[in-house]
Amino acid sequence: MRLRYHRLAAVALAATAIVSAGCSDGSKDPARDFGPYPSERIDDDYDDRPSRARGILVESLRLGEHLVYADEIDSALTVGRGGGVIANHTGVASMISGPQRSALDGYPVLGAFGAIAADRDYGGEQTETMLSISLIALPDEQTAAAAAAAMARADFETNADNVPVAVDAYPTALSHWRPGVPTIGSWLTWKSVVIRIYARIPEPNLERLVEMATQAYRAQLANLESFTPTPEAELPSLRLDPDNLLPRLVKTGDYIPDDRDFAVYSPRTFALLVGKPTEALAAYSTHGITAIGVSHNKFLFRLADPARADEAVEYLASGDEQLEYVPMSGVSGLEGVTCYRAQQPSTMQKEARRFRCLIARGDAVARVFSNQESDVRQLAAAQYAALGDER
Repeated sequence: MRLRYHRLAAVALAATAIVSAGCSDGSKDPARDFGPYPSERIDDDYDDRPSRARGILVESLRLGEHLVYADEIDSALTVGRGGGVIANHTGVASMISGPQRSALDGYPVLGAFGAIAADRDYGGEQTETMLSISLIALPDEQTAAAAAAAMARADFETNADNVPVAVDAYPTALSHWRPGVPTIGSWLTWKSVVIRIYARIPEPNLERLVEMATQAYRAQLANLESFTPTPEAELPSLRLDPDNLLPRLVKTGDYIPDDRDFAVYSPRTFALLVGKPTEALAAYSTHGITAIGVSHNKFLFRLADPARADEAVEYLASGDEQLEYVPMSGVSGLEGVTCYRAQQPSTMQKEARRFRCLIARGDAVARVFSNQESDVRQLAAAQYAALGDER
């Protein structure tokens, strides 16, 4: 999804002079090849002006911080099937059915985040257990209740064989299933937030489906206890990047807040986007990663302890088994840069992924990608210099 509010920003092309203990560290070398990339930090006002679109993105990320992990409900649900921010200024844009999205037309959605998990990788739909949970923020409790009812009704009416189901532990939940089909849909409100659950199991066992919904609600409601919804009037003033992490990444595109191209995630929220969320979250904690910035084809991992950068680099270098990256020569003269080549093309992502470099400097490790070997080294050199610009 794309949250777009267009503006032009100038791109400065200048090499950054970094001096440590009176000696050059390599990024000062005037012969350093940065290619087309700026080698200094470029700030912008993407967080300064009021923006409802940016506020919806930030509120969605705040909801993601409180979304329950599926394996907290069923220990077998360890495989992430995707998810993330699912709302923009037009409403909920993905992860729920078309009839449910249409039912939300006219309701002012302030944010939404969802995730899907299963007990196996794709390919075994008929025998898998799967759970999808979405959180959708509305302006107030009354609006949330009306939106939940509209979504439940729209989904119920898609098939004449659907029948209502009671979830006894949560009598206000609106639920239904189709006899003989091993799925259940359910909607419940908590304050001004709609909790939407969709579950599938191998066999059409209604008792087990209801128990799964019950456990999901119990865990999700517990996670929401520490969440404070943002009032609608305050939404445009929410800041995406209060610590100014994103300008520390080389500027390769517009500074337009967007969940995929320009955003800052907490480790817990970012881990929900990967294949093994709980494992990823544990690794982020182990290696002291406190925030992740995403800027187009670059990622910034902020560290609690700069002295542990080498550990973080080793972890991040081993984190993509699908492409089977192998080491290649890095950037001459820069020991903080390591580069890798994928042994096979990516079948899951359209973004450039053939070559990547990891750049460690100070309290951050950056990861950059390109489909050209010379280009990724230029980008890595520029990124190393930009991380040293501590203005």
